[in-house]
Amino acid sequence: MRVIIYAFLLLLPLRAWAGGEVLSLDEAVQEVLAANQDIRAAGYRVEAAKARIPQAKALDDPMVGVMFEDVPFGDSVTRGEEINYRIQQNLPFPGKRHVRGKAARLDAEATAEGSRGHVRDVLLDLKRTYYDLYRLDRSLAVNRETQSLLRQFLGSTEAAYAAGKTSADAPLKAQVEFSKLKNEEILMKQERQTHMAHLKALLNRRDHEDPKLPARLKWPRLNRSIEEIETAAAASRPELAQLRAIEKRDKAKVTAAKQGLIPDFALGFEYNQRPNREDAWTGTAMINLPVFFWKNRGEIREAKAMLKATESEKQSLEVHTRHDIAQAYSAVRAAEKLVLSYQREILPQSKTSVEASRTAYGSGQADFLTLIDAARTYKDLQMSFYENQARLGTAFAELERLVGRDIDEM
Repeated sequence: MRVIIYAFLLLLPLRAWAGGEVLSLDEAVQEVLAANQDIRAAGYRVEAAKARIPQAKALDDPMVGVMFEDVPFGDSVTRGEEINYRIQQNLPFPGKRHVRGKAARLDAEATAEGSRGHVRDVLLDLKRTYYDLYRLDRSLAVNRETQSLLRQFLGSTEAAYAAGKTSADAPLKAQVEFSKLKNEEILMKQERQTHMAHLKALLNRRDHEDPKLPARLKWPRLNRSIEEIETAAAASRPELAQLRAIEKRDKAKVTAAKQGLIPDFALGFEYNQRPNREDAWTGTAMINLPVFFWKNRGEIREAKAMLKATESEKQSLEVHTRHDIAQAYSAVRAAEKLVLSYQREILPQSKTSVEASRTAYGSGQADFLTLIDAARTYKDLQMSFYENQARLGTAFAELERLVGRDIDEM
């Protein structure tokens, strides 16, 4: 019996999950950046927005035409009095094309920031999934090691009961604990399968082999003050940067709406081919008259209202960002303290309790059920430890999502 208990204490430091290649978190991040289809789609949207910039600044296509004058019915067009070849180009008032191009460029910048935020969402999803898989792998290892030992405990207890050295409650209790562990394993395996399928979808993998996670992870450490985090978020959070670009774009649109009150030009040239007279040419210059000014005033009011809406939305997001960072920062700090507490106090104390129960059971001062309870408590605390580790990683990833960049690179 003592050999079995010593084995229990030695085997609880866990083995890695069996499977395919070992996939580190950094490798998973690089793979998702290269292969994830949602990230690719975000990149294409940015390309499309940039392609609209030269379109916005371009001139209208010139108009080219020919006119036949006074052609008698039934005769060839060459019998007409004149054949006029015409070309015309519309020219916006100086500065209008610049403003349109500026608005398109800022719109592309806003699209780029929105896509960057989408990339950070995918990375957050990846890290959450990765940490959940790590937690489940470690918890399954604890569960299986405990099952193995309980199986041995059960055999020893049944032998002791047959010899009349223990009561019937001991093997029954061991059997109940063993059944609970089996049910727990089934649920964790099902949850792991769900998370693994999601991980492979994020990585755009179509193979059937599951990647294996490392037995130990390098957990993030928060070495920045909350003031530094807030400053970084104000500068680099994608949603804030996007709204700043939209605000500038809306200002450009207000300018463009006001420019609608300024007339545009049209220049034309006409070559007159006259069969019975000397050829001649004609030049034209035209200007539009924005007499329907109420239409432009409505456009100006619309543009100003959109600008005010964007300004209010940006101010609201700035306030919510500070509050969200305070919550996320607190969550990371709390998770760090819990993990440290488990490492330094809770797990060592629980292990000492198991050893004490083992000693008491060996000397006949405690029954077998006390030993089982101590082992179960140690198992539950280990699983809780891995849950808190995963919670730490997820909270740190959520804080980085609010900042919009990796905190270690600040």
